[in-house]
Amino acid sequence: MRDNRPYEEGFLMILMVLALLGLIWLFAPFLEALFFAMILATASYKGYQQLLPHCKNSESMAASIMSVAVFVGVIAPVTYLLVEVSLQVGGLMSNAQAWLSAQDAESLAKFNQSILGYLPISETTQTDLLAQLKAHSQKILGFVQQATVFLLEGVLGTTSSFITFLGLSVFALFFFYRDGHSIAHHIKILSPLENYYDLMIMNRFSSLSTVLTLSVVGIALMQGVSFAIVSWVLGLPGLFIGMAIAVTSFIPVVGAALVWIPIVIYALIQGDYLTAVIITFWGIVITGFVIDNIARPLMISRLTKSLGVAGEGLQVANHTLITVLSTFAGLLHFGVIGLFFGPVIAAMAITIFDVYEHKNSHSLDRT
Repeated sequence: MRDNRPYEEGFLMILMVLALLGLIWLFAPFLEALFFAMILATASYKGYQQLLPHCKNSESMAASIMSVAVFVGVIAPVTYLLVEVSLQVGGLMSNAQAWLSAQDAESLAKFNQSILGYLPISETTQTDLLAQLKAHSQKILGFVQQATVFLLEGVLGTTSSFITFLGLSVFALFFFYRDGHSIAHHIKILSPLENYYDLMIMNRFSSLSTVLTLSVVGIALMQGVSFAIVSWVLGLPGLFIGMAIAVTSFIPVVGAALVWIPIVIYALIQGDYLTAVIITFWGIVITGFVIDNIARPLMISRLTKSLGVAGEGLQVANHTLITVLSTFAGLLHFGVIGLFFGPVIAAMAITIFDVYEHKNSHSLDRT
């Protein structure tokens, strides 16, 4: 009798690949929400496990409580911040357009004395610069407005799609909590890799999700609260500035500067040099150096150490170049949710490389 087992195995693998591609195609509109829910559920899964005994080991009850807690504690506040900042940005754009339209020769001269007079450029160049600013103000504002609309669409998309995204994320959270262990077990069984490598990949994903989520939220709170306090002391709208700083701090290195630099420029235009100096100091030293360059790596390092063995190999989460590039790439591809997706995808790709290196270490040339 002819042995068809090799052909059966190959045919079955083709069917499995087609089945996987079919599922990806079918669920393509929901993949972002599912991936976002997976990251949140994985990052907070220990909380679900700790809650389970208090719910009489009812998985459905514990999953429901955790889903509501994550929505109230993370998703709802971030959503409110995004919507509020979006509305405020629209108002600021209208005010800026009205201010530029109302400028005349006298006001531009004052502007020259208050701002451009301190720049190391000649008076002739200053005059030409002011004239160009006045002549092309509408084009400049139009470009800024288009850029703002592009960013807001990347953040929120359409209202219906954003609401659908949130609803599906919360809905998926429940099942990832309740059935997460079973899903991971089935993946480990179906994977052709040894269980050691399956666990290595799963643990790395779990640890990355935990470290990135907690560090991003923690840094956002630190930067937002600190800027809100100093803004209130200076008589500025602390709540709005703090929220804007918290949202933009998701973007490493340049995030908070997108907010405090325009505030400094506005303060200089108004002749409030003390406010400009304090905000500049706070933005560069406190937010940019202390929180972003000292507190962030320390937080990631401590979170990584707290994970023990599961945190091994997470140096990528604290690698500035990879973190920045993957964050901006995720932002361009997925909008604001890409701020989480980008670093996770990049780090998981590096994890796959580590698995390959470990599995084929005997055949790799290390000379």
